[in-house]
Amino acid sequence: MTPRAVFAGLATLDIVQLVERLPHPDEKVAALDFLVAAGGPAANAAVAFAHCGGEALLVTALPAHTMSPLIEQDLNTHGVDVSVAAAYDGAPITASIMVTRATGERAVVSPTGTATNANPGPTALPDLDGVGASQVGASQVGAVMLDGYFRAIGLPLASAARERGIPVILDAGSHKHYTDEVVAAVDVAVVSQDFAPPGTDGAPGAVFTYLRGLGVTHAAITRGGREILYVTPSGTGSVPVGRVEVVDTLGAGDFFHGALTYRIASLGLDDARFAEDLAYAARVAGESLGSFGTRAWLAGGNLDDRSGV
Repeated sequence: MTPRAVFAGLATLDIVQLVERLPHPDEKVAALDFLVAAGGPAANAAVAFAHCGGEALLVTALPAHTMSPLIEQDLNTHGVDVSVAAAYDGAPITASIMVTRATGERAVVSPTGTATNANPGPTALPDLDGVGASQVGASQVGAVMLDGYFRAIGLPLASAARERGIPVILDAGSHKHYTDEVVAAVDVAVVSQDFAPPGTDGAPGAVFTYLRGLGVTHAAITRGGREILYVTPSGTGSVPVGRVEVVDTLGAGDFFHGALTYRIASLGLDDARFAEDLAYAARVAGESLGSFGTRAWLAGGNLDDRSGV
């Protein structure tokens, strides 16, 4: 059966420019290439999930604006169903991104902090017990993933999923004022090396203690090209990350979460296999590093490699 998952969180409109270098003040530089695509952690994770061979539903908030259909169309093109559960005022959240060709490093300007604190409403969440023509039904859902944005959407979906025994996964790049509430709603937390709850200084052992204290059973810390650290109820360990040529790091973390969600939705949440799941996710994210932007790496077609699952 095709694995299915629900992704809850942010969908943005990303305008990405490839440059030789960042401009100085009052300077104009020519872009070597550019891309306009949907972005946001949950949205990109859903794209990676679909690329791996799954069926993804993104539940998000978008305003009634002429640019919002561009976001939905891009996601639909890449195999993601979109459920607009709520709205907010103004234009959709837009990110302006410059990627430096020599290093793959990126500079991002975006008002996503607004989305962090937004309370869109009223919400119209999909029924996890129903199967709609264009929505994923709970009887077939293998995982739910949150990115922490639009908590009025994500937290009720997480609660409904856990009541049904569906694993809930969190993508957390940094600790924010609401993070404790979101962490307490999930089973699996994958955080970045920048994740530093108060009193931890970002030390891995202290971060794992914090996560476990809020009820997380499986946790991992990603550290760029360095090994991934993890903890499960059975113990701790690390997973090496293969060396790849880096053209652009944009979206790689999001794609990691989408690929991990694919593994869990396909095979369940298993202590003995968690390291293998993390390794699979790292390989998928690594594929995205070799080309500019967040979409070119998808050109190879749907992964859908059951032997790789």
